[in-house]
Amino acid sequence: MTVYHRFTLSDFPLSNGFSLEKNVNPIINKYYPNLLDAVHAAVSVSATLALKNRTKPLSVIFEAPSGLGKTAILKMLFPPPVTDKSSDELKRLNKEISEYVYRSDKFTPKSFVSHAANIKTEDLKKVDMLPRIVNRTLVTKELAPIFRGREDELKENFSILISVLDGQGFTSDSGMRGRRGYEGKYIFNWLGATTPLPISTHKIMSQLGTRLLFFEVSVSAPTEEQLIAYAERNDVGDAEEDCRKVVNTFILNFFKLNPVGSIDSKEILIPGEQVKQIVKWAGFLVKARSEIKYDAEYSFDDPIAAEEPEGAWKVVDYFKELAIGHALIHGRKEVNESDINLVGHVAISSAPIQLRSVIKLLRNADSLTSSEGAKLCKCSPPTMRKRFKELEVLGIVELTKGSSKTNEADSIKLTDVYSWLRL
Repeated sequence: MTVYHRFTLSDFPLSNGFSLEKNVNPIINKYYPNLLDAVHAAVSVSATLALKNRTKPLSVIFEAPSGLGKTAILKMLFPPPVTDKSSDELKRLNKEISEYVYRSDKFTPKSFVSHAANIKTEDLKKVDMLPRIVNRTLVTKELAPIFRGREDELKENFSILISVLDGQGFTSDSGMRGRRGYEGKYIFNWLGATTPLPISTHKIMSQLGTRLLFFEVSVSAPTEEQLIAYAERNDVGDAEEDCRKVVNTFILNFFKLNPVGSIDSKEILIPGEQVKQIVKWAGFLVKARSEIKYDAEYSFDDPIAAEEPEGAWKVVDYFKELAIGHALIHGRKEVNESDINLVGHVAISSAPIQLRSVIKLLRNADSLTSSEGAKLCKCSPPTMRKRFKELEVLGIVELTKGSSKTNEADSIKLTDVYSWLRL
């Protein structure tokens, strides 16, 4: 039996075709079988750095309750930790992977371009994060502080992120430092992790556009039997090390074969049916993230209308790149259904959290009542009726109101425009 955590880089020369199927998947499946698709998503994002003429960073945030695997995914991309006593090979691996992955466990959006008062003006460029992450994938394992807080703080955080994620640099002014920043093409990718975001954060994001994509990590809470089996294992340290080594090695080999900015996206075939699906998913996402207006005169804050969605052009580009990245890491230059499945998962994961669970239920049912939805989503019937109304004003579902006299529940079904969402 192969002992995967004993391998060295020289064991996998490029001519051997180091691949997901042969080398990566067996190790991930050994330790984290439920995270395989999420790991593929993370590596796909990194792989898009190989595409030419990109205009915007691609950002995907993994979302899951605490302790259910989202951080484990990101750790697989981290450069390995080294000390003075580390082997030359490990030091080389750290140096080489750091050319493509930039680890920052915690930062604030202001870190992209600093105005810190306690740093000399001539030294500020040394601490600015933006120029250091160009042509790399920024990996941040805890983003909850950026996505939570007072509304004014959140709006400031997102306003900076929007500018940075436009890929044209970032400049800002302060009374202490005056004007500082960078103009021009500053392209990078971003992978992060957070616990499920509150509805208030999704509302603010809906006002500021769709630049952040999410990947809901679909892992259920462990059973007592699974926890006992975990407690009896002695390979926890091996799991982290083995997975990081094999993912690091895959990324290195990928970029040695496909250097940053070397692949013309025109070389990648996206068949007509897959193009249509990408466009449909992009249209769905901008519609689902449209800002909803409420009638504040009534205690229930009834949803009454939705703002026009932003143009889907940018999201189409994001989804095309994501699908292409997924195809490339599987050794293909043609997008197929498995790549579109990743796009679909990201699209639904990126919908506001209060609507996401209802949409997933509708994908498996002709219709849904408010009493059924309340039970399955573990919320009150009035809350579920409000969610139904939100989806109606967005134009995603048709709503049939129940009778209060007969205590009949409301019901919804997908509109004809979105009937394709059905599995």
